[in-house]
Amino acid sequence: MPDRQTLIDTVEAAYAAFAARHPQGLLRLCTDDCHWQAPGLPAFMPWAGEHHGHAGVLEFVGILDQCLDFLTFEVRSFVVDVEQHQVMALGVARCRVRETGRLYVNHWAHLFTLHDGLIAAFREYPDTAAQLAAIHPALQNAASPEENHHD
Repeated sequence: MPDRQTLIDTVEAAYAAFAARHPQGLLRLCTDDCHWQAPGLPAFMPWAGEHHGHAGVLEFVGILDQCLDFLTFEVRSFVVDVEQHQVMALGVARCRVRETGRLYVNHWAHLFTLHDGLIAAFREYPDTAAQLAAIHPALQNAASPEENHHD
C-alpha cells in the first residue's frame, strides 16, 4: 500500500506537468485506461464530459488550453485516503476565457484515484457557475465572480 506522501507526490508531479504544458509528462503519470471527468455544459465548456485513456487526457488538456488562460493556479491543500488510494486536492485558479476575454476565479476540488502508483481516475469539481458566467455570450453584463469574491 502506498503511503500518504507517495500519493501526494504523484499528484504534485501531474500538476507540475500540466503547468509546464508537458502533456507527455502527464501521460507518464496516468494508467493507459485512465478516466477523466469534468462537469459542465459541453456546448459552452467543451472540455466538460468524460475522457478515456491517454487520448482522452490529451483531448481534455488540449481543449482547456484552447479555451482558457490560467493566470494563476494554486493547490491549497490535500486530503488523502491511503486505503482507497485517493487524493483530494483543493485549490483556486484565476482564468481568462480566450473567446470572451472575461476573467473568473475558480475555487475547485480535484479527486484523483491512483492504481499501482499511477492516476487511474480524475474528477474535477469546479465552480461551474463562475465558468459559465465568464464563457456564455448572453451573460456579458453578469457581475464577475472575481469582483464579488474575496479569497
